[in-house]
Amino acid sequence: MCTTIAQPLSKGHLHLKYIHEGNGWIFTEFIHPVSWASKYQTIPDSAAHQVLETRWLRDPNYAKDVIDAYTRGGVEAQSGITYTHYMHRAILEHAGTTGDKAFLLSQLDGMIQTYDFWNVTIDSTTGLYHRTPLSDAQEYSLPGYLTGGPDGGRMQSWTDPNNDYTVIWLGPETYRPNFNAYMVAGARAISEVASLTGDTALAMSWNTTASSLYSKMEDMLYSNDINFWIDVVEGSNLDCVGRELIGYFPFRFDVGTSRHMIQGLEAGLDSEGFITEYGPTTLEQRNPYYTPWKNTTYCCQGQSWPFSTSIYLGTLAKLARNNESSVVTAQFFQEAFMTYTKTNYKDGIPFTAESHYPTTDEWSGLTTNHSENYFHSTYIDNIFTNLIGIIPTLDDRLELRPLVPSNWTYFVIEDLPYHGSLLTFLWDQTGSQYTSFNHSKGLSIYQNGSLIYNQPTLTAFNISLSNATAAIDKLATQPRYDNILVNINSPYGLPSVSADSCFNTNGDTCLYQPWKMNDGLLWYDITPDNFWTNNQSTTPYATITATLPSNRTFSSVSLAILDDSDESGVLRCPAAITITDLRTGLTLAERNPWTGCQPNELNTVLFAAPSTDSSNTTTPIPSSSSNNNATSGHSVTTDKIQITLLSQLKYAIAISEIQIWVPSNSTSSYLNITTNTTSSSQQTYSLSSALLGTLIGSLEGRATGLNCTINPSSSTTSPASVTFHPSCWAEIVLPYLPLSSTAVVDANYRTKRNVTITGSGTGGILIGTNWLESVGNQTVTFSGAREEKTLKLWFEDRGKNWMNLFWQSGEPVVESVVVG
Repeated sequence: MCTTIAQPLSKGHLHLKYIHEGNGWIFTEFIHPVSWASKYQTIPDSAAHQVLETRWLRDPNYAKDVIDAYTRGGVEAQSGITYTHYMHRAILEHAGTTGDKAFLLSQLDGMIQTYDFWNVTIDSTTGLYHRTPLSDAQEYSLPGYLTGGPDGGRMQSWTDPNNDYTVIWLGPETYRPNFNAYMVAGARAISEVASLTGDTALAMSWNTTASSLYSKMEDMLYSNDINFWIDVVEGSNLDCVGRELIGYFPFRFDVGTSRHMIQGLEAGLDSEGFITEYGPTTLEQRNPYYTPWKNTTYCCQGQSWPFSTSIYLGTLAKLARNNESSVVTAQFFQEAFMTYTKTNYKDGIPFTAESHYPTTDEWSGLTTNHSENYFHSTYIDNIFTNLIGIIPTLDDRLELRPLVPSNWTYFVIEDLPYHGSLLTFLWDQTGSQYTSFNHSKGLSIYQNGSLIYNQPTLTAFNISLSNATAAIDKLATQPRYDNILVNINSPYGLPSVSADSCFNTNGDTCLYQPWKMNDGLLWYDITPDNFWTNNQSTTPYATITATLPSNRTFSSVSLAILDDSDESGVLRCPAAITITDLRTGLTLAERNPWTGCQPNELNTVLFAAPSTDSSNTTTPIPSSSSNNNATSGHSVTTDKIQITLLSQLKYAIAISEIQIWVPSNSTSSYLNITTNTTSSSQQTYSLSSALLGTLIGSLEGRATGLNCTINPSSSTTSPASVTFHPSCWAEIVLPYLPLSSTAVVDANYRTKRNVTITGSGTGGILIGTNWLESVGNQTVTFSGAREEKTLKLWFEDRGKNWMNLFWQSGEPVVESVVVG
């Protein structure tokens, strides 16, 4: 038999957010923006989970862009450190799946920087890292209950008016075993990457850092009384004696692996410990502060918390796979995984929210338009690495150590991306289940459609993969495309999307705003909502205007059409579409009728040669009209287009997102360092097309508007520019630029390049790259007339580079940046 696992393989696509031209993609945790998120609306605690979950996607750039955002994009440098995470270990594990060593090595400098950001949380006496439980993604944890009662003591009753509910919620600054384990694992990951670069001294130094921290962890955070990891309150050194699920985290990261510690993990795995019908619980049930019921949205104490369960399952799989426990067997892991699968449902449909009641089939953390499809956990990664048993490695080989139930007589995983190839795993115990093609009985492994291995049993094996290195390099250098219409600051600034109508349910407030059509988020649900609609409009026509910061050349427009007519709704594909260049008045594309419109899909409309013939109802459709290759249509240069849609009778129109894709300036190469001997080409970047924002406080994702003014181009001699006001910042992501044969690269694979800034006005701007403050940000000052200022800045010579410009004084105006 083969049990069907119907949990959504991942809700990651709902959280996939395009940031900006050059920046690429990010994954959000909450379905809608929240004020406590970091830059780009990423949240660090879940980001590492997201990297592991999406490393199995066919396009490796989704996860790579997330990694780059942390190591070079300044998520924590600009937003400040917020939530704890295991990103450093995730970067290493990501490389084990993709096999892309070049990308991994390019992250070394950024990994060190982001690790060092957390030095401010080290206690000088104990040498341990500390954080509040809330900032460790574990609000309402045991330390808060032990210090949030009357007079700073233990909470005796949840309803005692003398409780300090803020302390109970946040918790005190605490030495946490999971947080310190993240840092041990992170230091080891840096050590391993340094070793791969050949820097033995650096590798040894970081390995020493990891060993020293682990020794301090074991001395202070391991309770011999209960044989388990515990929290200790920073300052008072109060031992928070009690088993919390975070005590299972260190083993997942190869921290605390001795035999007596494994016995301590076993002790909580019973019906009085963490095991429930929808568990595990986050606090063992025998603890007096275990709370299976709650009356607040945020309460992890005792709840089933998918964020934690993801890591807990990794620990169980390691124990079972290595036969290190008489309690945690393969069957124990399988039962735990099926419990996790069962938990991730709602009303019989796969679903994930924030937290789940541990003993009843009900989500305890679920707020409409907020918690749906919450992306703070892993699922497919647990299938591939833990259940199926793939052991990712940096070598060109495939190792499998499965934990599949013994009564599974068949299953198939088809075209799984791994080390640049597509692998198919076919288990057919008798050879009679899959009859559509010839195959041997047992376990067969196919690489890009060709059989490379077969064995009669579903047991461990380790085989070589042919041509893997070449395939990895080829995949890493595939052409990329940029969406130039997206604006994550919507509705502020440019690019912008507006419409001639908006659905006002109460005559005052527009619920479905036009700016949602270019906010970078795309899904096809009514709730949570993320669309504009012309519902209740007084005309069958809808007019949408898309405005770019400056003239751009493109050849198509893509529209994500929302259609709920199959559910008795009023939304359906438009009957017709016309796209017009508002600068020339020429028709770029017309489909009347629009028979090719696909509901709940991204529809790409390719341009034909512009025409003034209004009698045509359908412009010629170029070949390959179903793909998103922006070079397939007729290219047009403009900064403003109009999209006119005609509603079908009885129906309205709804659009989740409008996108304009163009080829990227260059493929981001992590492969060549100094081997390219051609002259270094210059790249020019218009500031009006940069990602603009307002640096206020820690920049936690609040919709604060923009303190940057885009000045449109008035003529060929007066290009578009940006005026910097207080707190304005601009960000440009530069693709890989080849090095000249005379380039001097330092030990960290950095080189200095000429940067020329064209500007005017009066005032100063601080400019730097990749948040490399230690190697020299510089200030540029303008004094009235238009002028060019040239300086030298450090650039990483592998992959993309982030360049940031910050307001310093006055009101400087910047037109462009040229990098040579």
